[in-house]
Amino acid sequence: MSATPLIPTTQESDFSDALTTFSVFQDLSDAVIDVISKSSDRRNYDEGHTVFTAGQFDASEFYLILSGRLRLSLVDAETGAMIIEELGEGTIFGLELSLGETAPDFCDRFSATAEEALSMIAIDAEQFRALASQRPSLMRNIATYVAKQLSAVRFDPEHTETAPHQRVYAALLHFVERDAMTGQWRIERMPKHRELADKAGVEEVVTADAVASLIQEGVAQRDYPGMVINDISRLNELAS
Repeated sequence: MSATPLIPTTQESDFSDALTTFSVFQDLSDAVIDVISKSSDRRNYDEGHTVFTAGQFDASEFYLILSGRLRLSLVDAETGAMIIEELGEGTIFGLELSLGETAPDFCDRFSATAEEALSMIAIDAEQFRALASQRPSLMRNIATYVAKQLSAVRFDPEHTETAPHQRVYAALLHFVERDAMTGQWRIERMPKHRELADKAGVEEVVTADAVASLIQEGVAQRDYPGMVINDISRLNELAS
């Protein structure tokens, strides 16, 4: 379903206030903020509505989440698992993808829905890149943002030391569904360790250890014959 703008794009003062709450746009001149405002579109989605389906996202724009929650799904090309992430207020999606020459087949694997009533700003990537090439202050902010994102992954021990577990968690997400009645994330019937190991490309003992770690940490709990996911955000962190 298409989005309904919350405010006309001519109300640039409102855009300016919203933009400057994000670090990428802080300490920039009014002129730069004004140009970004003119290449932006504020959108609103009701809970459960589709933002884009698989094949629709092409990184021609990126999004600033003002309020609500955006639920992203990404199909892992190697395992076929569905990696799910929820983005809340104050987060950005797609900036890194919009800045580089991201392979189209990678972008095609994304889909997104409004997990809660969602308000966000979409910024045209081509115009943004053109502006950044002319404004050192904006380019500096972008570089700082991207560096922080890379550092968070590269130097996080959970990402550098637990790659086999990470693949198990990514494979496990393929089986996770949300109960339409209770809103609870769960796996209706747990796959056997051998099946999960084959999907993740790891040894069976690694699968058993990874699942046990989830339970010990409280991320999940057994609910025979399935499993309840208590913290979907944490599971997504472990899988990504």
